[in-house]
Amino acid sequence: MKPRLLDLFCGAGGSAVGYHRAGFDVIGVDNRPQPHYPFRFVQADALAVLEDLDYTSHPPYDAIHASPPCQAYTTMNNRHGSDSPPLIAETRELLEQMGLPYVIENVMGAKRELRSPVMVCGRSVGLTLHRHRLFESNVPLMTAGCTRPDDRDAAVYGKHDQRRIWTRADGSELRAATLSEASTAMRVDWMTWDEIREAIPPAFTELIGYQLLQHLNARVVA
Repeated sequence: MKPRLLDLFCGAGGSAVGYHRAGFDVIGVDNRPQPHYPFRFVQADALAVLEDLDYTSHPPYDAIHASPPCQAYTTMNNRHGSDSPPLIAETRELLEQMGLPYVIENVMGAKRELRSPVMVCGRSVGLTLHRHRLFESNVPLMTAGCTRPDDRDAAVYGKHDQRRIWTRADGSELRAATLSEASTAMRVDWMTWDEIREAIPPAFTELIGYQLLQHLNARVVA
């Protein structure tokens, strides 16, 4: 059997596909409907699910990934405020009670809230994508750091309203202009614009997932 991974605050499944490719059986949880989530999905409050898990006997999962809402930590909301509550500390507290390998992912603006996170850069995992994410874990993680960006890299963010936000030196726009362009940059072909702009590229969690799997395998051998 494949090891089981619980994917909390799962969104449309960018993280899930990466962990699946790494070798996990993934189950997603989100408080909003996720009709495009590619694996088993449960609509529920992620923190309530953690609180209700019974770990007194055999743990139902082998590892847990959590992506608390990033809105409280984004650069723009750090400037202007956000109605979204910061959930990283509360999520970590519950995860630590589980005693399982865990990963917490968030945006660069959450660096102060995360404990010794590693950064994954889009270009470092082979994507033509301008995107960076931080990953905290209670198991050792390694990444390639930040690879020098290419002027052709696309950024996927914001409302799809055709506004020009960031222009390159050659006059082209950094932000992906179409869903097709965003899908190519992220290597995600099943999401809407609103889903993909918040998603974690599968290549990010595939890298993290391989390391989680190695940790689990080493623990079994030991």
